Amino acid sequence: MASFNKITLIGNVGRDPEVRQLSPDRKVVNFTIAVNEAYTDRSGVRHEKTEWFRVEFWNQRADVIEKYVRKGTQIFVEGRLSVRTYTDKEGKERYSLDVLGSDFTLLGSRNDNEQPQQGSYGNTGGTNYNTQPQAQPVARESNPPLPAAPAGEDDLPF
Repeated sequence: MASFNKITLIGNVGRDPEVRQLSPDRKVVNFTIAVNEAYTDRSGVRHEKTEWFRVEFWNQRADVIEKYVRKGTQIFVEGRLSVRTYTDKEGKERYSLDVLGSDFTLLGSRNDNEQPQQGSYGNTGGTNYNTQPQAQPVARESNPPLPAAPAGEDDLPF
């Protein structure tokens, strides 16, 4: 049986990305994303819930994130979930659920992402940083104009 591991998130970056250069050609960037959910229960009380996700990108995407992403940037992330096991200071085995990013799109305006400011970032545009080749637009022929109907005649059935 086939298996599938994919996660899609839209949220705001919770802290400035942390970049580590592992070798001259290997770089990793880590940051967190806050994903908000709001709902109203049956009694009319509004509830808001925030889920935090740790996200990791490598190499070329890490370069772009390092350059354009700051705390508060709204971002769309696609990737897969990864469980990491580690031992804490007390010797207990712990688990961490992380997102290994494959693609992302910055959702704020370009100026918002280059020069972060206080306040919220709007859905004013997006920049997709998917490095896979994109389909090229196909040129379409325009339809020739239809001949004009004779005066007084129309082809409507009513």
